[in-house]
Amino acid sequence: MLRRFLVGFLIIVTFAGCEERPVAETNLGANASATGTRDTTYSVPPQVVYRVDDHRFITLENYNDCSGDTWYNDTKSGVRTKIGLTWPAGFRGELVVDDPTGMNVVIPTVSTNLCGDRGCINYLAYSSDGGRSFNWLQYDDHAKSFDSVKSSGDYLMSVTKDSLYITQKISDAGDTYTDRVPLAPGYVYGQDAKLPKGVGIESDAQLPRNLATPSGQKHYACDNSIHDSKATKK
Repeated sequence: MLRRFLVGFLIIVTFAGCEERPVAETNLGANASATGTRDTTYSVPPQVVYRVDDHRFITLENYNDCSGDTWYNDTKSGVRTKIGLTWPAGFRGELVVDDPTGMNVVIPTVSTNLCGDRGCINYLAYSSDGGRSFNWLQYDDHAKSFDSVKSSGDYLMSVTKDSLYITQKISDAGDTYTDRVPLAPGYVYGQDAKLPKGVGIESDAQLPRNLATPSGQKHYACDNSIHDSKATKK
C-alpha cells in the first residue's frame, strides 16, 4: 500500500485539456470483440499499425486522421477480430509482443473522451485465445493524468506466453514500477472477473529481460496523411 501511495505522488500530472477522440469504451468489463461504431464510411486502404510477425498484425480500417476501426489479424489461424473504434496513434508508449504460442495479444488504447474532474481512464484490450475474443482492463489505475496521450508515453506493455507486464515510468530519473497480469484462456479481469483461486495481478513484479517483438516493432505507426476528403455518411 505504501508503494502504491508513493507511486501516485511520483507521477507528473499534466493539467492540459483533453483532445476529443473516439475510442471503444462500451461494455468494457465484458467481451469487446466489436465495440465502437461510427456513422461515416471512409474510402481509405487498411493500414498495418502494428506488426507482430509475418502473419499477426493490427490494422486500422475505415479511418480518418488515424482514428477508426481497429482489427486484429492472424492470417495463419484465420482469425480476424474487430477491437472497436480507437485512435492507435494516441498511445505513445511501447508495446512488445513476445509470445511464440500466439495465444496472448494486447492492444493498448488512449481514452481521451473518458476524462473528467478526476482525470482520464485508459484501457487496453487483451486476448488469451489467439485474438478470437477480447476483454478490457484499465492499465493506469495507479496514476492520475489529465492528458492521456502524454502520460501514455510512460508505459511499456510486454506480452509473454503466460503474462502481460505493465511497466510504468514513475520518476524523471527513470524509475519504473511493474504489474504482472497472468494470462490464460478464460482469465477475465475487472468487474466481471473470472479467475482461478489464488490468481490475480501481481504488484511490483520483475519484468523478464530481453523481450522483443519478432518484427522488431515497439510503437504503433500510422500515416496521418492518408484520409478521405470526400467522406460519405452511411
